[in-house]
Amino acid sequence: MATTKRTKTVSKTAEATQAVTLEQALKEEGEGRTPETIAKEDKKPNGPSKADRARKIMEEVWDDLQAGKIKRKDVIQRFVGEVGLTKAGASTYYGNIKKKLSKAA
Repeated sequence: MATTKRTKTVSKTAEATQAVTLEQALKEEGEGRTPETIAKEDKKPNGPSKADRARKIMEEVWDDLQAGKIKRKDVIQRFVGEVGLTKAGASTYYGNIKKKLSKAA
């Protein structure tokens, strides 16, 4: 029994040593940063986001939408065409923006 316990203790110590070594290596290599994450860090936004562009369209048509002059499908088509969203994404954006605008009104 004593031999078994000793072996387990040694393996736990070996695991702890490996973990410390890995942590030290990550710190030396820049906290585990990869070329992909570094490229993303250097990327800067190029103008308004898709959400901002969709919100602007929705605000433009809000009064007509409330009056029934324009339909939901027309707004979604604009989101797909002008913002570059998928049909499912446009539908989600429509619902989220409508909820926010309804609360504000």
